[in-house]
Amino acid sequence: MKEIDLNTTVEQVLRKYPFTRRFFESKNMYCNVCACKPHERLQIAAINYGHDPNQFVEELKQFIADYGKNQQNT
Repeated sequence: MKEIDLNTTVEQVLRKYPFTRRFFESKNMYCNVCACKPHERLQIAAINYGHDPNQFVEELKQFIADYGKNQQNT
């Protein structure tokens, strides 16, 4: 998958990084069970839940990076 950006769909993220379910849930977003996940872009999902889209994507990327670091240290 290309780098995550505002146009990446929720489903693309969840398929590539299943552990991001925890990130979405921490934002009160239950994207893993939502019917919109196949087509909803991160930008729209963030807006719909009251988050700044750019900040949301950066936090998501950081969550993924931190998860990878934690896995290497275990």
